[in-house]
Amino acid sequence: MQISPHLFQIFTVVSHLFLTLTLGFYLILNMQWYSYRLERVLFRHKKYIWHLLYFVIPLFAYYLTGKYFWIYFYFGLLPALYLWYKKIDKKLVFTGRVKRFFLFLLFGAIFEDTLCLTTASCHIFGVVLPLLFALLASHLFEKMLFLGFKKEAQKKLRAMDHLQIVAITASYGKTSIKNFLHQILSQKYNTYMTPRSVNTLGGLMKDVNDDLPQETEIYIAEAGARERGDIDEIAKFLEHDYAIVGNIGPQHIEYFK
Repeated sequence: MQISPHLFQIFTVVSHLFLTLTLGFYLILNMQWYSYRLERVLFRHKKYIWHLLYFVIPLFAYYLTGKYFWIYFYFGLLPALYLWYKKIDKKLVFTGRVKRFFLFLLFGAIFEDTLCLTTASCHIFGVVLPLLFALLASHLFEKMLFLGFKKEAQKKLRAMDHLQIVAITASYGKTSIKNFLHQILSQKYNTYMTPRSVNTLGGLMKDVNDDLPQETEIYIAEAGARERGDIDEIAKFLEHDYAIVGNIGPQHIEYFK
């Protein structure tokens, strides 16, 4: 049975969108693991074989094998990716950022497919450009949101005239120090501490904007680091009055290599 060119074109367009979203899924999952830092995904990943199996080989196969690629895609890549995803511990969390990434990716893929369908010289739908577009658009959009949230949080902190801020950092034991200090100070002052192990700049900004009570007198905040400069960024954001530095050791040293 021979498939008509029109039906095959529809199949190709739908499959191309599915492929782009599949590669985007693998990409954004790894980005989420590594705090949305592309350089970490590329140069500090612990399992480069995953990149090869689930991104590089499929990408090259798509451009080199023609229509036979779809046999590999549907009967090889998708089942393998599904089984791999079932085994990993850290699943993709569909945050607002992740959802926006997929919207950018889908828009880029549909836009490029539309251009390709209306251009006689276009023989294959692109995958790389939609992925690059989604990464860039997502980065710029999240940067604008981040700066807005940061400005809002700083404004709130500065408006609390009687607030004193204690920043705590250490290689390990930050949360224990925070809990211990909060227990002591809360007997005399209206004290608030960051919840659980919130210690990144983004986490602190969200905590200030959403949960820090206006009547707080002492704010106890953890400051964690995943790369050089993180503590400096947090210090400039908090403009803390006191700093406690706990034990410094080799824990998490892999982030700084």
